[in-house]
Amino acid sequence: MQGLPDNTALLASVEAFLKDQVIPGLDGAGSFRARVSANVLGMVRRYLEQGGVDGAHDEREMLTQLTGKKGTLLGQTAELCHQIAEREVALDDPRLQEYLWRTILARVAVDQPNYSGYKRAVEQWEAAADSLTAPLSDDEPFNPLSGER
Repeated sequence: MQGLPDNTALLASVEAFLKDQVIPGLDGAGSFRARVSANVLGMVRRYLEQGGVDGAHDEREMLTQLTGKKGTLLGQTAELCHQIAEREVALDDPRLQEYLWRTILARVAVDQPNYSGYKRAVEQWEAAADSLTAPLSDDEPFNPLSGER
């Protein structure tokens, strides 16, 4: 007996059906709603495809290292915002920069993986990631896009 296709294959099939067969026959508001629906299916599919990576766990670990506190993702994020506002975490802290880059890239990978700016940012992040772990001096700000100090 053959099993069902996995969820990502099912979503990809419906997404392709909408894009290839339904949308070309629609116009106006119907076409717009169908494109939005296809895009939502794609986002859910990409989110599920990344399911093997526990991004929330990684994000909580990074927040624990930044703030020194454990908790829920929402609580830790609020704590980080508080510590930034109180200047307990500096904006040029390499750990903060790494946290921001990793979480933003992970979100854009689900939302807009074909966005040219995202692709460029991933390439630049990979090239600069090693430099983020090097200690910074106060007179050498780090630019994660260029990888330069």
